[in-house]
Amino acid sequence: MNSVCNDNKEGDNVMPAQPEKPYRVAILALDNVVATTVTGPADVFSFTGVLWEMIQGREPTPRFEVRIVSPGGRTVYCHNGIVLVPHGTMEDARPDIVIIPGIMEIDQTLERGTDALAWLRQQYDRGCILAAICSGSILLAATGLLDGRRATTHWAMVPEFRARFPRVDLEPDELITEDGNFFCSGAFNSFLDLSIYLVEKLCGREVAIQCAKIFLHDLGRHSQSPYTIFLGRHDHGDTTIRQIQQEMEEHFSRDFDLDQLARKHGMGRRTMERHFKHATGETPLVYLQRVRVERAKQMLESTNMSFDEISYQVGYRDAGFFRKLFVKYTSLLPGEYRSRFSREKWPASTL
Repeated sequence: MNSVCNDNKEGDNVMPAQPEKPYRVAILALDNVVATTVTGPADVFSFTGVLWEMIQGREPTPRFEVRIVSPGGRTVYCHNGIVLVPHGTMEDARPDIVIIPGIMEIDQTLERGTDALAWLRQQYDRGCILAAICSGSILLAATGLLDGRRATTHWAMVPEFRARFPRVDLEPDELITEDGNFFCSGAFNSFLDLSIYLVEKLCGREVAIQCAKIFLHDLGRHSQSPYTIFLGRHDHGDTTIRQIQQEMEEHFSRDFDLDQLARKHGMGRRTMERHFKHATGETPLVYLQRVRVERAKQMLESTNMSFDEISYQVGYRDAGFFRKLFVKYTSLLPGEYRSRFSREKWPASTL
């Protein structure tokens, strides 16, 4: 018997390296789901132990049995208009692993998804692995099961996630988080990272490498910070703080004296810093640093300027200091960032 899921077992389970039969995977499909986060994991798990063996001329040994399920087995309408017909009902499923895909229209999905939330809690009580992709972590957090646990989500959804679920230990720079039997991954395309990560946990490194080669996927990605765009929170309702944000965003290369900035807006520095942190989630200094790093990223992507020149353009005379800040917020050296994202790599005809 496969022992990942064990009815009535308390706490999180230790995952075995080799099952006696394929692991049972249930991919929970709801309306407004992101289609690739359903079909992508289904392909990864279905191919594991199959396609590599076929390429090598050996008998396939499927490692996973995959079923797409929905409440009542109903047809699912994906956000992009694709219609999915599930294999069966979530109510009848007895999975070892539940995949929670990315979702759109979050308020509507949560309002209509009370049965799905209850089902997820039941699967946790059975000892199942619960793995959420991208915004699927919001659905998982809505069960209350992530309170006090590590999680990640799409970088653009971090403010909303924190506002909804302050008890979750959100780590937005992480591409994958693991806490007991709970797994989360970052943006939508991280379904590959999470799926292959689970393959490695359950089937071993060798099988994971085989999957990575089949899907042309780079193993070992840990951070989504290189892809993050710093937007800053502007929906907080504090007009004075919004004015300060606008000054920083429009005049980022200036030397900002925080004492003068606070006096200009009729408050003391500590009061300004407290209000700014409450409204935006960042201190004024960190906010300015992130605005400058974002502008530097754009210059690395679109110009041939040296990093010393870019540092000066965004307000730093000490390029070495700014280099450290850049690495802190992107997890890449400036040269690595340019190599990965520079437009010069792509012919104009392909844009």
